[in-house]
Amino acid sequence: MLLYGPAGTGKSLIIGAVTQQIIELCQSKGERFGVVDINCQPINTLDQAVYELVQTVAQDVGTEAGVPETGVSTKRKYRRLYELINEHYDSVIFILDEIDLLVGRRENDEPAYSKLLYQLSRASNTNEIEGRVSVAALTNDPKFMEDIDGRAESSFNPRDVYFPDYDATQLREILENRRDAFRQDALKDDVIPLVAAFAAQSHGDARKAIDLFRGAGDLADERGNEVVTEDHVRESQEEIDKDRSLKLVEGLTTQKKISLYATAAVAHHSNRTGSSVPSPVGFKVYQWVTDELDADQMTRETYVKYVKELSTYGLISTARKSRGRGGGMHMEFTFTGDPEAMMTRIVDDTRLEGIVQQEELLSSVVNAQLKEFHDE
Repeated sequence: MLLYGPAGTGKSLIIGAVTQQIIELCQSKGERFGVVDINCQPINTLDQAVYELVQTVAQDVGTEAGVPETGVSTKRKYRRLYELINEHYDSVIFILDEIDLLVGRRENDEPAYSKLLYQLSRASNTNEIEGRVSVAALTNDPKFMEDIDGRAESSFNPRDVYFPDYDATQLREILENRRDAFRQDALKDDVIPLVAAFAAQSHGDARKAIDLFRGAGDLADERGNEVVTEDHVRESQEEIDKDRSLKLVEGLTTQKKISLYATAAVAHHSNRTGSSVPSPVGFKVYQWVTDELDADQMTRETYVKYVKELSTYGLISTARKSRGRGGGMHMEFTFTGDPEAMMTRIVDDTRLEGIVQQEELLSSVVNAQLKEFHDE
């Protein structure tokens, strides 16, 4: 299965709830059903992903991983994974959350997630796993399958399950189930409908709706009010809008700040208002900024990964773009807010102050790189 849709729409929650029901059903029938669930966001390479799968199975069945994290081949880790599954499960589902972030070191332009999906989805057909095998990939990217190798696409061949944004009615239902977090009669009647309306208009994300709900309660509590009102909700929404970007930027590592700054600089200095930022251009500007700051320089894949992470916070939206026949694929980033304001927040970091004096030069670098990109 391919479960896709925006963040906060219940992909991980639903697959977790359904597999738990299957575990209980199989136990009642004497079947050993294994759920091997990993989040790919913090994993950098295919080798690390396979080791993480081994670790997850070993912890689930209460045994040793049996292979070291480093020093042995990926093939040996696959072999150990299959051994553990064959010994302890009759059937298994692999759940690969945020699969699109497992890019790894590309070989022949094939991302790590493509190789992983190929191996796991065919493991039963090649008899490496003796029982039944399912693979569920979860992603926010609706165009995820476009960048998968043909063999992997054929082997994986998923059933698509789309998770749309929640609407106001659905969010209201979710929030009603959180009413017991408040004292009885502590909520005015219009509080939950207003929170649901704000969340549905802005993002349709249940997690953010719950954060807004809690924030309104916190404001009322801080002020010694006995009842949460519509005013508390509106003020909480204003605080979230104002503080989210600032707090996120403050908490980023220096490398992520540089990646974000370079991307924002392309969006800001581009001669085309509101234009998106092609990742090849963003990376070239990132390289220039790191040179000017005498900072470490990451690979293009790492730069793209850092910027894509920011899309989960609503700072940037991402899309895969093709340059036509033979032109390859690249990511494009679009800022949801003002890129210049983002740059200002980032340079408050003393480690990035040196770049402020070079605004004019930065602008010329951006437009030179954009021209080169569009002329290719």
